[in-house]
Amino acid sequence: MKPIHRIYSENPYQKMWDTFVYFESEPTTKQFLQMIYEKTDKNHGYKHAFANTSKFIYFIKQGKEYFFSASKSDLLVKPLLIYYGMMSLLKAVILTRDPNYPSRSGVLRHGLTTRKLKKSNYQFHDDEIKIQKDGLLSLYYTLITEKPINDIEGNKYKIKELLSLLPELHESYQRLYQEQIIYPIFFTKPLSPSKNEFKISSSILSLYQEDSSQLLHALNRYSNHKNHPFTLVSEQTDYLTFVWMKSDNITTVSTFQHPMFTLDYKGRSYLRPFKENSFFLPEMMIDYMLMYNLGMLCRYDTELWGEIIFSFASEDMYIINEFVNLTLRKFPNLILNALFDQFIIFEGI
Repeated sequence: MKPIHRIYSENPYQKMWDTFVYFESEPTTKQFLQMIYEKTDKNHGYKHAFANTSKFIYFIKQGKEYFFSASKSDLLVKPLLIYYGMMSLLKAVILTRDPNYPSRSGVLRHGLTTRKLKKSNYQFHDDEIKIQKDGLLSLYYTLITEKPINDIEGNKYKIKELLSLLPELHESYQRLYQEQIIYPIFFTKPLSPSKNEFKISSSILSLYQEDSSQLLHALNRYSNHKNHPFTLVSEQTDYLTFVWMKSDNITTVSTFQHPMFTLDYKGRSYLRPFKENSFFLPEMMIDYMLMYNLGMLCRYDTELWGEIIFSFASEDMYIINEFVNLTLRKFPNLILNALFDQFIIFEGI
């Protein structure tokens, strides 16, 4: 479980990037890394921090420069710049989990592959991404989830499926593809210190054969609690009402680590009704996978990419543009969340 930390500013986007300046000083970065390393290796924390401080700083600075360049670039090259920026920032996160990174050449690969030959009637949303055994993304998955890469190695994900899992895109996704996969959650006032109530549109049952018991079963099945913290207390025409039994020091459902719950960068909660365990992916992985595909289009299928963004014939152009702009704003925020182990929300005054 992670606490939510709200930072208020007249310019939230600028404030987000200003926060990274903390990692551009050797003393503060060394202290930060030592504190993290000593949690798992008390005797060698200082040694690892001393060895990795410069490397960590350069990962952060390089990532920032790629993102800044991307924000000023044309869409023709923007995804490629963002992707390399994501790689650099992700390496910084990995370095906090693995002080010996990179320990072998295999982890320097992308960890993904996509179709080499594109069909003549290529549609971005129909393309696929495959998880490989070795590479940056594979290492990130094992370090963050503490699960073996065998769990997802070889899995193929359609672009459309991955887009459906991003909360900020749910309205655009629904408008473009005429279906809804992710649903906003509406909270009421806490019923008691140990009970919280939330509502969700009853239209979500279209994904569960119109059976609310299936949704309830999924919520409890994937819960981290041994007991069943979720109960359905009301089923109306428009909304379903659930009660969540909190435990420990959790203050809101937003901080509850449940694979079906997610937050947008403004702190609003959504439910992702997965049907397969293979889609229990950290959001940074989803963003990385999608941008990898766009980056490879930019670099290796330049003519096809040009036709997508300039011909006005691609139905996917709308969601591509939304995703690229979203990633510029959110991915660095997700990196800060991972580094500080918090949900950091930058809000306007």
